[in-house]
This record gives sequence, C-alpha cells and structure tokens, in this order.
Amino acid sequence: MLELAHPLDVMPQTSPLAAARDRRSMTVSQVAYRSGLTEEEIEWLEEGRLYRFPSQGAAAMAAVLYATGLGIDRYEARRLAGLPVSASVRVNARARLVVVGAVAALLSALAVMLLTPDLQPTRTRTVEGIPNASLVPPWKLKVSVENGNGDISWTRAVASRIGAMGYTIAKVGRADRFDYPASTVYYGAGGRDVGVRLARELSVTAQEAPGLSKQQLLVVVGPQTVAD
Repeated sequence: MLELAHPLDVMPQTSPLAAARDRRSMTVSQVAYRSGLTEEEIEWLEEGRLYRFPSQGAAAMAAVLYATGLGIDRYEARRLAGLPVSASVRVNARARLVVVGAVAALLSALAVMLLTPDLQPTRTRTVEGIPNASLVPPWKLKVSVENGNGDISWTRAVASRIGAMGYTIAKVGRADRFDYPASTVYYGAGGRDVGVRLARELSVTAQEAPGLSKQQLLVVVGPQTVAD
C-alpha cells in the first residue's frame, strides 16, 4: 500500500454540479459564501467525495445548502440527476422550491448510485451462517479505498458508497498500480468475516492480505463495469 500521490491519479472530468456552477460564472468561494459551506466542502460535493462528510445525512444537508447558494431549482436538480422532467416541472421551474428531496436524490443518484451501478448492496443477512449482529459493526472498522484502475472519480464514488453503508473511511488514495482487473476487498488475519461481509455488500471478492489488523479493510477498486 503506497502513500497518496495526486499527480499520478487520473484527473476527473468536470462534474455536473461544477458545470452548473460554471454556467453561472460563479467561483467556489462565491458559492461557499452564499451557502454557508466551506470551500473544501464545496469541492467534496463537486468531486463526489461524499465520504469526507461525517455522515450520509451531513452530505445530504450540505447538498441542500449548496443548491440554495447556487440557486438550483427542482427542474435543474432533476435534469442534473438524469431524472425525467415533466411539463409541469418546467412550468414551475421559476418557483425556486425548497429542494431538500430533489437535491438529496441528486446526490444519492448522481454521486453514488449512477456512478456505481455494479456495486449494489446485497440483501444477505449473514456471512456464511454467522449473524451480522455478532460481527464488529461497520462504523468501528477503518476502510482504505485505493485507486487500482486509474479513474479517481470512480474510486471516490465507491468510497462514498462504502461510507454510506456506515463504514469509517480511513483514506482514499492510489494503489501500487492501475491494472487491477476487478475490485477486491482485502482483510487481515482474523478479519475474514467482516471482509467477506463488505465484499458481499459490494458484490465483489474478498481476499486475505498481510499488514492489516482485524479492524482494518482495504478495498482496491478495479475498472468500472456495467451491471447485466
């Protein structure tokens, strides 16, 4: 596991949220001032780094504040999220409704679900016969997520997905190489059960690796695939 090296990561494309800000000719600092968020929090939202927020709820509320500062209405929120827009929504676009539900859906659908179509959580309630209740709760586990495919945006989306499941994200960085063929969850000695649980939640494989404790997990993110 190598230290984070930003210059070697593939630079992400402009996100729909950043594009919406650019269309208004607004800077990050201007949106931060209008929304009451920090510039760093604005960047987290625009780059899809939702795992940086202390909770999924905090990320959703930050999105509401962002939309308020940017002046995103219901029509634009649905369009950014790739959701169908009816004629009635177009007519009421000037209303500037309170977009709590729309923006929460935007962040959930755009920054997580639409970016991770093949990483849907399973409905498995046990890990090979062991009740989930007997395992260490997700929030007590530290998960490192590493970019093993060269796409930092995809890696951040997976990290946000894991964070939304209640796991503590320790770091998001670069793997030792960018040619991993598939995403894998790595666990340390004695941590097989929690490793397999996360792997099943992500619908990927799990494998033991040296250097990890029982309460540490490593997810190396492979290339994005399209679910059947």
